[in-house]
Amino acid sequence: DNIQKAEILEGDDEIESKHDAATSDRDNQTSRGNIDDKLETHFVAVVCKDGGLYELDGRKEGPVRHGDTSPENFLKDACEKVVQTFMYRDP
Repeated sequence: DNIQKAEILEGDDEIESKHDAATSDRDNQTSRGNIDDKLETHFVAVVCKDGGLYELDGRKEGPVRHGDTSPENFLKDACEKVVQTFMYRDP
């Protein structure tokens, strides 16, 4: 059962300790880069969360809300509100 596996991992103090050590070490951190840097390829995620349409881009300070959506309309809204904006800005 996936829930049971997740609960076991969540309760493992050794995993938590190693995770905290790894994520707080500056050697393991990556730079977001500059938002104005020219990129050949770049990946973002568009998600539906609590009725909102969000763009997740590691080079930005946080999630960007592009309006409302629902699981039923997510693909249509993502294409119309986000993808078309990207294509217009950088054909």
